[in-house]
Amino acid sequence: MTVQLIIIIIIAALVLAASVFAVATPYPAVYFVRWLFTRYPYVPPADYDRYLENVTIQRDIDYGSSYPSGLLDIIKPKNFTGGEKVIFAVHGGAYVSEGSKTEFYYVMLASEGFVTVNVKYAIAPEQAKYPVPVKQLEEAYTFIKNHNDSYKLNLDKVLFSGDSAGGQIAGQFVALQTNPGYIETMNSLSPIQFRQVLPLESMDGVVLLCAIYDFLQLEPPPKNTMKLPLKKLGMAYFNSSNVHSKIIAGAGILDKVTGNFPRTFITDANTYSFEFEAKEMIDILASKNIPVTGIFYDASEVVLYHNYQFHLDTPQGLQTWQKLLEFLKQ
Repeated sequence: MTVQLIIIIIIAALVLAASVFAVATPYPAVYFVRWLFTRYPYVPPADYDRYLENVTIQRDIDYGSSYPSGLLDIIKPKNFTGGEKVIFAVHGGAYVSEGSKTEFYYVMLASEGFVTVNVKYAIAPEQAKYPVPVKQLEEAYTFIKNHNDSYKLNLDKVLFSGDSAGGQIAGQFVALQTNPGYIETMNSLSPIQFRQVLPLESMDGVVLLCAIYDFLQLEPPPKNTMKLPLKKLGMAYFNSSNVHSKIIAGAGILDKVTGNFPRTFITDANTYSFEFEAKEMIDILASKNIPVTGIFYDASEVVLYHNYQFHLDTPQGLQTWQKLLEFLKQ
């Protein structure tokens, strides 16, 4: 066997291995999504330092999770009294990326008189898979409730917020907490067991920013909807490439909303996001007489991309910020 032939065989083997890796694992899609998030940073307002000066941050508190990355940050106003509403915030990142990019938004909320609890969670596929992040939000809330003698937060006025994948996680958690039948269904499908831990009367609202509400409607994605590599992300997060599986269907909340769902703030971009699902969610909430604030912008007037609300150098980002504050202060 000649040296040239050996080189050709090695190259062919490497190409074959790369092809198998690309087809049989989610990692190429995961690495691409992670790279994408580094390419498009969010933009705080020009006077962000003013907000930062008005808060205190307790970082990386271990909330005793059974899974990796079970840490949270508590961001308080400097003039914290203990009466402020508490927002449990869940970052996005397509379930496969960490969410430090959105801390500035939580700082701004705290500066405006709220306590934000930035809940970190296990990242797929290396650390954990579905429904671990949803369970970790339950763990984080339970930790604060059980240790509130130390933190002295107002758990009688609690909101849950999330952007993108974090919005899906937050929305699913709230749907579980307000729908006992949904908890039973989830517990029948997963070895991870959920509990009803949140008193209904303490839920002051939900904030869903460019969230996903039903994965089944995204395959294939309608026009102007974000074209996620769903089969690969499904493999990474749900451990299944079958986008129509019971597990993935069970993560959607459009058919899980009951009259117990709290008042809700919803916004989405008009291009490469999930606006059509957000509007469907608004219709469902309205049909159940649940107060809902929806913020949208016509694509014929301005093109806005996924998570536009974190671009506070734009008029639309600033306007949505003001509308969000109005909602939170109600």
